[in-house]
Amino acid sequence: MTSDPLAPAASPLDQWPPRWAPTAVIFDCDGLLVDTEGQWVALQEEYLARHDVTLDPAIRRQITGRAVEQVVRAIAAAVGKDPYLVGDELTSAHREHVGETLTPLPGALETVRAIAAVRPVAIASNSPREVLDTKLAGLGLTELIDASIGIEDVAEPKPAPDMYLAAARALGADPADCLGFEDSETGADAARAAGLQLIAVPSIPGQDPRAPRRLTSLADPVLAEWISAWDSRR
Repeated sequence: MTSDPLAPAASPLDQWPPRWAPTAVIFDCDGLLVDTEGQWVALQEEYLARHDVTLDPAIRRQITGRAVEQVVRAIAAAVGKDPYLVGDELTSAHREHVGETLTPLPGALETVRAIAAVRPVAIASNSPREVLDTKLAGLGLTELIDASIGIEDVAEPKPAPDMYLAAARALGADPADCLGFEDSETGADAARAAGLQLIAVPSIPGQDPRAPRRLTSLADPVLAEWISAWDSRR
């Protein structure tokens, strides 16, 4: 009997809770740890509405989680304006409010703290460095994590694997031994391409990230039980 080439590869996360434990853990930020992705999407929708334009649902799904430049190009095409002008208008509005109201998603900070106590942790985000640092400081995560990778730190943003590969290197870990957490299709594609084991926790409607394990929330009690059983490698 031949195997199905389209069947997903076996993963230690197929069992829940797994018997496996990672060497290091890499988290996305927006839409996973904090509700900034939802705020960013809402800002885009408000901008489109001011121009009496709606974005095709397929395009919205495709650009969610992507780098700012890719989002801006899609919206500029929709409103018929110069991408540089749209970029200035959107990013200025976003920067004006980022850090003002940071709403952690359920279980996010507790999960990062629990893992950081026993394993090296990195954040890998398509955000610009300045914005990422602001969010991490506002969430009280700066001193907890071992590394953070922003968009300026890699050649290609997500969905390319560069960001996750860079985070694994920063933690001194083989990507195959790392656990990733993502919320978007873009981020999940990046983590899987880098060879990580992946847990998807989607928070934006319409996103269907592919991953060996999907949770509805980082407050999942089985997740917490699994992490509590890890030996300390600090």
